[in-house]
Amino acid sequence: MRHGLAVAGRYLVVRSRVPDRPGELAKLLTLLANERVNVVAVDHQRETADLPVSDTGVELTLVTRDSAHCDEILATMARLGYPAERLT
Repeated sequence: MRHGLAVAGRYLVVRSRVPDRPGELAKLLTLLANERVNVVAVDHQRETADLPVSDTGVELTLVTRDSAHCDEILATMARLGYPAERLT
């Protein structure tokens, strides 16, 4: 299934960060839900050396409508202050 979604341009894995405070991950996930993205997996990365102590890294696995939607999601995240690095 993952291969088919990737070939169709619907599979997106992105690395970002959120402030390390209660509710911040929920804010990001709400943003993604409002953009009609299906969140498949969330991975917290608190011990990464390149993150400030006040942030938590997150790796998100998402299913989108198409490749243009992936680009929209990345742009929206950046615009709202969530630095986004596309991994796939």
